Amino acid sequence: MTGVTPSMKGEPDRLDVHELACARLFDEVPCFISVQDRNFRIVEANRKFKESFGEPHGRHCYEVYKKLERRCDVCPVARTFEDGGVHSSEEVVVDGAGKKTNVIVHTSPIRNASGEIESVMEVSTDITELRLLQDRLATLGQLVGGIAHSIKNVLEGLRGGVYVANLGFRDDNPADIRTGWEMVQRNVERLSGMIMDMLYCAKEREPRRLPVDLPAAAREALEVFAARANECGVALEARIEPVGAPFLGEPRDVHSLVSNLVANAVEACCSDEDEEKRHRVVVSVFRENDAAVIRVEDNGVGMDGDARRKLFSMIYSTKGSGGTGLGLLVSHKVAVEHGGTISVESAPGRGSTFTVRLPMINGNADGD
Repeated sequence: MTGVTPSMKGEPDRLDVHELACARLFDEVPCFISVQDRNFRIVEANRKFKESFGEPHGRHCYEVYKKLERRCDVCPVARTFEDGGVHSSEEVVVDGAGKKTNVIVHTSPIRNASGEIESVMEVSTDITELRLLQDRLATLGQLVGGIAHSIKNVLEGLRGGVYVANLGFRDDNPADIRTGWEMVQRNVERLSGMIMDMLYCAKEREPRRLPVDLPAAAREALEVFAARANECGVALEARIEPVGAPFLGEPRDVHSLVSNLVANAVEACCSDEDEEKRHRVVVSVFRENDAAVIRVEDNGVGMDGDARRKLFSMIYSTKGSGGTGLGLLVSHKVAVEHGGTISVESAPGRGSTFTVRLPMINGNADGD
């Protein structure tokens, strides 16, 4: 290790036991350690740093840590050079493979024999797992709150149905009894669906590999939501092509994936207040190389960039107060568990396009 203390620049056999121990400790510490001069060039780094960021000698710290072309606006190393103090900050760094890592940075001065600061040591501790855990806990809390609110709305619907049905019994009015009972049935189905989604999201499992007719699943989803689309004046369009051999997966889960996407598209159109727009939902199924593609397009309310980033988290719903966001989370989970991907393109007022790619390999290829 060179550049940390002048006495350590000689040959290894001239180092005393204490200095050898310090050198070994420098390399073995499970943190990113770099030493920087006044020009913010790295003059020394430990083994973990080099393994993650490559050989840094002579390169600027901001270039190595963050792939920037100039010094960071808020720099703890610069502050240590200015006042000689120990400074800390939380940063996001990018390693040689492009992976982002959350770190806590601590800087301290390295002085020469005259007491002048000639370099600064920067020690960065990886806190990515801690941040992920904090995000998950925050997400869980918001999810519980959102679900509780939705359940409250369902219970209000049940109470309303019971009230209307009781009026019908009191007045011997079959029409009110039938209306109240339909309200009860509708809200029981909503509650059942929410609970099944929660159970699915909480369970980690490997899906079964049974034949699934993807074109048939898409047609069934269109049929299920035809009545709701008709209420809102939304045109449904199918562009469904054969995909070859049946896709092998968990039939119930794949049907849920498609149904959630169609339901989301229909609701996005129903909630659009642009009365001049002719709303439509287009469901496509086709084969693309070694993948079966399911695409659901709508020209409803659309989403901005912030909404797209939150879309497949546990706390975001495109339906405002009318949904928990579980449907899209379920779709994402199904796609990933089957080795596939789900992506979205969207813009406010222009609608959204969800694309799911499911690999037709490992038993899904034609003829297998």
